[in-house]
Amino acid sequence: MHRSPVLAVGIVIGLVFGAAGLIGDDPPWRVALSTAIPIAYALLVTLVGRRSETVSVLAGRPVDERWELINLEASAWALGVTAIVVLAAVIVADATGGDWLPYAFMGAVMAVAYAGSLAVLRLRQ
Repeated sequence: MHRSPVLAVGIVIGLVFGAAGLIGDDPPWRVALSTAIPIAYALLVTLVGRRSETVSVLAGRPVDERWELINLEASAWALGVTAIVVLAAVIVADATGGDWLPYAFMGAVMAVAYAGSLAVLRLRQ
């Protein structure tokens, strides 16, 4: 079984969020919460993932090929739903006179990342 970087990444992200909160003058409870959430998530999926096939996928350690396929399908669904939400946010922001550019940027990043991934994976096979 290979090691998953989820715990280390969760700790780093939690510390970065906490530092951003301190720099942004957030109240102490918000700094503590924004630090604790990613760390707690990473710790939870790392520990529980050893005993649960479902949680092992969240920890980056699918137990077999079936769970790897489930993870890929869930990722595809998540990308599709996120793309729809981003497009809806662009439309709502534009219709209400808001700034739609940040949402369009997120959509563009998603599209380029997806197309780039397809190209790289195609070249590797």
